[in-house]
Amino acid sequence: MSAEPFFLALKKRFAVEVDQLNALDAAIGDGDHGATMLRGLTKAETAADGARAKAFMRASGGASGTLFGLILLEIEAHLETNATLHERLTRACARICDLGEVAVGDKSMVDALSPAIDALGSGGLEAAIAAAMVGRDGTKDLSARRGRAQYVENGGRGHLDPGAVSVVHFLEVLREVAA
Repeated sequence: MSAEPFFLALKKRFAVEVDQLNALDAAIGDGDHGATMLRGLTKAETAADGARAKAFMRASGGASGTLFGLILLEIEAHLETNATLHERLTRACARICDLGEVAVGDKSMVDALSPAIDALGSGGLEAAIAAAMVGRDGTKDLSARRGRAQYVENGGRGHLDPGAVSVVHFLEVLREVAA
C-alpha cells in the first residue's frame, strides 16, 4: 500500500490548520510550527513512495522537522510494509525521547504520542486518538522543560503544545485514510 494518500490528506489538514498552529506556537515559541509543518508536507506530497518522510525532514528543517519526521518515517513504513503501527510508533517515540531529551510531562509532542501508543496496543486507532487528545489537552497545564517554551513566562503554562496538537492531527488523518 502506498503512503501517498496519507501524505496528501495530511498536507490538506495542515493547510487548514496552519494559522491555528502558528498561533499556538506564537504563545510559547517562535510562531512558525504550522508553516514549518506545511512546508515539509508540501515537499513530501511530491516525493516518491518510500521517500516522503525524508523529503518532509529535509524541507521542514530544524529540530521539529527531524522529530516529526521520525513519526512520519514510521507511519510511512507502516503503510507501505504493513509493519504494525504500534511497533513503529513505539520506535519513533523512543527515538524522539532520546534525541530531544524529553519525557511525558515535559510539554511536548510526547505528551500526546506516548499515551496514544499505550492505547493503540490494547484498543486500536480510535483508542489511540482519544488518548492522544487527552495528552494534548493536558499540555495546557504543564510548564515546558524542553524547547523554546521553557524560556517563556511560566514555561507556556495555559497554552496547548502545538506539537501535541500535530500528533493528534497525524493520527486523525491516518484514521481517515485507513477507513
